Amino acid sequence: MRLPLLDGKAADITGPGRTDRFGVTCADLGASVLAPDGKLVSVFGDTFSGRRVGQGDWRSPVVLIGTGDADHEIVYERAGGPDPGYARQLWHYVHDDAASGWRRGGISTVIPSDLLCVGDSLYLHAIVNRGFGNVVWTEIWRSDDCGVTWQHLGERARFPADLHDGHAQCWSWDHDPDDGWVYVAATGFQRDKGLILMRVRPRHIGDRTRYQHWGHADGRWMWGERATPITPAEERWGELSLRRLAPGKWILGGFFASRYALGYRVIDSPLADMHTTEVQTPVLGCAWPDEHHRRCRVAQLYGGYVLPGSRLDRTGGVGLVVSQWHTDTGWPYRAMQFKTHLKDTAKPPPSVL
Repeated sequence: MRLPLLDGKAADITGPGRTDRFGVTCADLGASVLAPDGKLVSVFGDTFSGRRVGQGDWRSPVVLIGTGDADHEIVYERAGGPDPGYARQLWHYVHDDAASGWRRGGISTVIPSDLLCVGDSLYLHAIVNRGFGNVVWTEIWRSDDCGVTWQHLGERARFPADLHDGHAQCWSWDHDPDDGWVYVAATGFQRDKGLILMRVRPRHIGDRTRYQHWGHADGRWMWGERATPITPAEERWGELSLRRLAPGKWILGGFFASRYALGYRVIDSPLADMHTTEVQTPVLGCAWPDEHHRRCRVAQLYGGYVLPGSRLDRTGGVGLVVSQWHTDTGWPYRAMQFKTHLKDTAKPPPSVL
C-alpha cells in the first residue's frame, strides 16, 4: 500500500496482528535493506513470542522478509531461517544469564547492528553480549540467498569489544559504488560515545585486518591513523544508520542519545566535516503522557533506521524504522514505520571550469 506524503507514524511493523504469526509478537530494532531479489529484509533484536518482553520463545537475531520502503507500508511475507512460517534465531546459541553462573555458553544475547547489501550477498554485523551493555565481541555473518540462511565469516570476522577504545561495537554501513569502498560508522553500545569511521573493500569484509580507520594526526585527517571520533565531543550516539541515497547524498544518524531524539546529518560523503554539519532531529523522545506519533513524539524511542527509497526535501520523504519499549510494563515493545522529512544540507560538488 502506498503511504501518503505525511510526517508521522505510518504503521506498526511488528506486534499482534502484524507479525505474531511468525512468533514475532514483541521485537525491536529492524534495520532493513533491499536484497538482490528486490525484497525488503529486516533484522530484529531480542524477540519474544509472548505479549510482553520476557514471555514466550526468546530469540535474537531474527529476520523477516517482505515488501515496503519509505513510500509503501512494510508487510512481511516470510521469516528468514529454515521455517518460512516461524522466525527462528538465525544461528544456534542458548541465552545465558548470571543467575545460572554463565554455564550455557556465557552469551546472554546477540544484538544485530545493521545489514549491508553488496553484489549478490547480504552481510550482518552482530554484537555479542554477556549481560546488557557488556559486549564481549562483535562479528560478521553473510547470506547468499537474500536473507534466508546465514554463515559466519570466520575468526578474522570477529572484532574485539575494546577495539578503538570501545568505539567499534555498534555499526552501520553502506557501499559506495563510485569509489568501491564500504564505509562503516561505529560507536559504543552503551550510548556514551561519539562516532568513528572505517572503510573496507567488499572482498575483505570478513577480514578485520583489512579495515582502514579515519584518524586525525599532525593537524590533518588521514586513513590508516588511529581512529578518531568524527563527531563533536559533546555528542553521544546509540543505534546508527548510514545510507547512501545517491551520488553525493548520504544520511548518517540514528538514536541521538545526547538529545533523546532521532538525529541525522545529510552529507555529501562519510568524510564530511561533522563539526560544521547540522544534526536534524525529526523524531523527538518524550514522556509517556506526551506521546503524539502523528507529530513525531515517541516515548522511550530508539533505533531510527533509514528505509530504502528515502528522499530529501519533501514532507514524508524519509522513511524510518523506530523502536519503542515501555520498560515498566514490557509492552509496547515494537518496531514502527515512520515518515518524516530531512533537508538536503549536503554541500554541492565543486564546479569544474
